[in-house]
Amino acid sequence: MKLLIISHWFPPTNAIGAVRVGKLAAWLHRRGHEVRVLAGPAFDSDGIALEIPTEHVTRPPAPAPGQPGPPGKPSRLRVWLARHRLALATIPDKQHDWRGPGLAQGEQILASFRPDLILASAPPYTGFLIAAELGRRHAIPWVADIRDIWADSPYCDDPLWRQWVDRWLERRTLRQAAALVTISPLDTQALQRRYPLPATTVLNGISPEDIPPPDPIAPHQRLRIVYTGAIYAGHRDPSPLFAALALLPPEQRARIEVAFHGPRGELARALAAHHGVAEQVAVRASVPYREALRLQAQADVLLLLQRNNADDASNIPAKFFEYLAARRPILLLGCDSGVVAGMMRARAAGLVSNDPSEIAASLAAWLASLPAGPALLPISVQQGLYRAEQFERYEAFLAELLGSSSLGSPTRPPNAPVK
Repeated sequence: MKLLIISHWFPPTNAIGAVRVGKLAAWLHRRGHEVRVLAGPAFDSDGIALEIPTEHVTRPPAPAPGQPGPPGKPSRLRVWLARHRLALATIPDKQHDWRGPGLAQGEQILASFRPDLILASAPPYTGFLIAAELGRRHAIPWVADIRDIWADSPYCDDPLWRQWVDRWLERRTLRQAAALVTISPLDTQALQRRYPLPATTVLNGISPEDIPPPDPIAPHQRLRIVYTGAIYAGHRDPSPLFAALALLPPEQRARIEVAFHGPRGELARALAAHHGVAEQVAVRASVPYREALRLQAQADVLLLLQRNNADDASNIPAKFFEYLAARRPILLLGCDSGVVAGMMRARAAGLVSNDPSEIAASLAAWLASLPAGPALLPISVQQGLYRAEQFERYEAFLAELLGSSSLGSPTRPPNAPVK
């Protein structure tokens, strides 16, 4: 196959969205397919390793840093106006200004390279607009690789009018696609109810080549709970863990550290202070991808946060597969009826709970495992979840799509639930 992959996030940029697309491009390249990539600017030279030839990636230069906003606390009116102004200025997303350069660079690629398919991965959804336009101009079918639901996302706080615009733009754009690929079976099912297109689920998966070996941790007396990622106020809330810490006797509580590596960690510190356990929380900066994997491998327990609402049931964070790769017990707070919760229970990968008393009991048990720390999860927790296995399904789906006499017709049912 000859493929043009379009993705704003792509290695070496240190963004979780760049991992899946970078690994997919590298896997297809190693399989002998001709791959070219149209990407957004590279923001990190030491982020995620680029695993395909540099000359196969086309991207614009990184923009100059933006200017800081005005000092001081704005009035409620100014906050309201700024919210609506931002919603208007960032359609379909904050990377909207990539569309013009992306189309121009896409035309340059297509002048000498005619792909069988265009594969666009999002968010940001500007990449879908580029793919749809290039596909229309050159009569090339394009596939939407949807890493997060576009319209109706449970993490969306935009004004209602902007959410309506997103729904309209999603319908207008995805109806032009030849097929849809998602990272969750529930997302696949939901989108197939909206769009009569071939669709399948390809999980993010585990990359064994990136995972540090699970070496024994040196004896230690303090339980280390690690979270690598962003905190979203009202969406990803560690409060049940902090409430559980508050239930422990002071001598036990003092032997626990919860380390947050990522943006907006101060939100976690404020929530911990509300529960009187701020001393147990360490807030640290975001780290490169490989360093995050190392921190996960050296943790005693890995914290995974989801929105505590059934609206988030379909979400399978890429971080979940990193955690399974580290083989450390996982503490999942949030949606306890979703796909991830089901996978954790089926694989006995840790605790799924929002009950502070239940969490406190597990904390006490993990403390009792010191100085060695909790045992590694069995290797069986990774069964069926390696990226190579997922990408084989991806490759087969694309090959079937190209072999179809009616590209874009509804031929494939949604996937069965993942276990």
